[in-house]
Amino acid sequence: MRVSSLKLAMCNTAQALERHKDFESCMRAHYHVLLVPYSRRPFFYKSALKYSRLMVSFALLSQYFSTPLPLLAEVKALCVTRKYCSKNSLESIFLLFRALGFMEVAPHPEDSRFRVYAPSDEACREARLMLTALTESLALLYPEREVFRQMRDLDDREFLALYFKGFAMILAAELTVDVLLPECYWLVKRDAGHLLMLAIYNDAFAPENDRATFRSSSYLALAKQLSVSKTHIIRMVQEGVEKGYFKAHSKTRLEVLPPFASLVKRFMAFSFAMGLHAIEMGA
Repeated sequence: MRVSSLKLAMCNTAQALERHKDFESCMRAHYHVLLVPYSRRPFFYKSALKYSRLMVSFALLSQYFSTPLPLLAEVKALCVTRKYCSKNSLESIFLLFRALGFMEVAPHPEDSRFRVYAPSDEACREARLMLTALTESLALLYPEREVFRQMRDLDDREFLALYFKGFAMILAAELTVDVLLPECYWLVKRDAGHLLMLAIYNDAFAPENDRATFRSSSYLALAKQLSVSKTHIIRMVQEGVEKGYFKAHSKTRLEVLPPFASLVKRFMAFSFAMGLHAIEMGA
């Protein structure tokens, strides 16, 4: 599929998803499913979900599952070109993955100047847990599509191969969410990534708050839940106030304005659309 055609298809899918009657409930389901592994290993996940690091992980998995001999140098070149991380930061991330037992690295069998790599079984389990938060929401939004039921029966590597063969095409076409929706980056670039964004949204727009005169969030209470510092959240809130997404009424109460709600919905619509097209192209 040509890049322009793929971009149009993803944008159309995102628009249709935002209009879906179950879209908001699936946003909430996505958050709660992802919160389960996050709560088990919060200090790992708050870093792993930071958008730049998440994209490094996705680049590694895309290269691994879409090429016969994945080269670490090619992943590094892509990540530096896309400005996900510096070369030094990438080496630190690779060392961390190896120390955690998530990645095995070896010399290229024919050219020792290069390194090849493979994700461990544990890394595949963790990656699947994260992606399940996406695929289960898509299964609710598209109950007629058999592929989501079939994916539940795949082992971890088969599941990831299906997803990342398709995602590799999206990555090569430069159609990731940060490109399609650059105004979201100030939110997802932080520790805890889009989970913090969804936590504030869910807190303010919970169904029981439907009759509230304005949408508010006790945002500092979320710091403990997501194992991030209050300073981390305060800085994000201050930037959101400057950008017109929030009004701070006190040190603990935050008015969440319509532009923030719109941004979160568009981010999740593009995230779901990206996942759907990755699966369709990888199947």
